[in-house]
Amino acid sequence: MKSVKNLLVPFIIMIALVIGVIVYYAVEKFRDNEPSETSQVSYDVLYYNPSDISSLSVFERKTGHSSLVNCQMDANNNIFYAYAGDDAEPGAGYSQYKLFDYVCGLTSFYSNALVSKNGNFADFGLDEPVYTISIKTVNGTETKVFLGNRSPDGNYCYMFVEGSKDIYLVSADKLVQAGRTALNFLDPIVLDVDYSELNTVHFDRNTDGLSLDASVTVTADGMTSFKIIKPYSHPASTYFENMINKITSLNISEYIDIGENDLKAYGLDKPAYHFVLNLKSGEKKELYFSKLVNGYYYGYIVGNGNYFALNEYQLENLDMMETVLIDPIVFHYSPSDISSVTGTYNDKSFKLSLSVSDGKSITSEGSTVELDGRNAKITDSSGRSYSSILFESIVGIKIGGIDTNASVNMNQDPVLTLSFIGKNYETTVYSFYTRDDDSFYVVKDGVYLDFYVYSREIFHDGGYDTYNYGYWKAYELLNEAISGNVGGVYDMPSEQ
Repeated sequence: MKSVKNLLVPFIIMIALVIGVIVYYAVEKFRDNEPSETSQVSYDVLYYNPSDISSLSVFERKTGHSSLVNCQMDANNNIFYAYAGDDAEPGAGYSQYKLFDYVCGLTSFYSNALVSKNGNFADFGLDEPVYTISIKTVNGTETKVFLGNRSPDGNYCYMFVEGSKDIYLVSADKLVQAGRTALNFLDPIVLDVDYSELNTVHFDRNTDGLSLDASVTVTADGMTSFKIIKPYSHPASTYFENMINKITSLNISEYIDIGENDLKAYGLDKPAYHFVLNLKSGEKKELYFSKLVNGYYYGYIVGNGNYFALNEYQLENLDMMETVLIDPIVFHYSPSDISSVTGTYNDKSFKLSLSVSDGKSITSEGSTVELDGRNAKITDSSGRSYSSILFESIVGIKIGGIDTNASVNMNQDPVLTLSFIGKNYETTVYSFYTRDDDSFYVVKDGVYLDFYVYSREIFHDGGYDTYNYGYWKAYELLNEAISGNVGGVYDMPSEQ
């Protein structure tokens, strides 16, 4: 038994020595890859002034893709960047700012960690680098930078400069920058169309089948107006103009690489919104957009070939109701436009006669207004004009809805009419035909306008809220004020 123990002792000692040697070499190897004692200081590993660079190229080992940016300075010391990588598109507009950012980002390397001085490249993915960056200067020199694996925490990556064995940690953003392609450099300004270049615009959406065509008019002083010309004729609203303004000055968030199999995920297999800009030159710009997907719209321009993303604030009013995208008022007149308005309701009628100078109001000194030949310049004690209440309620009739397929029987007499005689003696007649118990179709000079209005626009009694009257009730109120005024002032009776 003792002899066995004697044999075991040297064996155990030998095993301990072997383990000690292994641990020693493992520690030394770890120390080789540890930051040196000076690694706590910062390192300006590499820096080039943009004016010193003639070109920057980046090679990605995995895909074999090469990006190339040529840099040229003009006589005024302005640097122009030209993208000439494998995926460069002839005639594409590349952003000078994005190319500048790319060149500066990959020619300036800062680190606060030197991880090895022994060139153990394989331990850090630098024997077969993820990216090889080549920097050529205007003096003819060339420097190569190699980017390897990410650090275990994913926040950094390893790099070294050709000719040195020093391996540094730099921000993993460098890998992101190095991975940029032509798509990332395209100019974010997709469209910049001046209204003066536009002839007509088209908008449709597949969510509810809405389809509108509008003409564009720009006056000599630069004022722009849009008029719906199909499926009916009516001025567009400022909401429609704001929507088109976003389209004609389209500045995207970013370009997106979307494959055919991914179109559905981005809502582009059946785009929700469609625009066509018809220019006076005969050129056409056609755009499609998805519904909102996680805060973004995705879209493309026909003939462009690139998909892009826009945040939810870069497009406007896409889902607004049709009655909001068009002017909400049936017709517009100012008091100085007309000499009289005649209203009829079944066997009743009134005539409001006006004489108001341009730029003046009904209540202005020198303006005259009569209701059926009687002086109608009557106010309440606060100065609110009853003639103004009537006129405002007439020219403020709101469109209740749109019905382009309605069949209006004009062989019968209308329930109500409003006849306007302008100062040029031109007469325009609006007729109201029964649609249902609460609405009327609107016809202008014998032509159905494709709109209807609700009864409240005609018969609502606003009481003391004088800005909320239907026009027939406003007529009755003015008639009452004329009959009951004292010295041109009439106050509605207090409620009992």
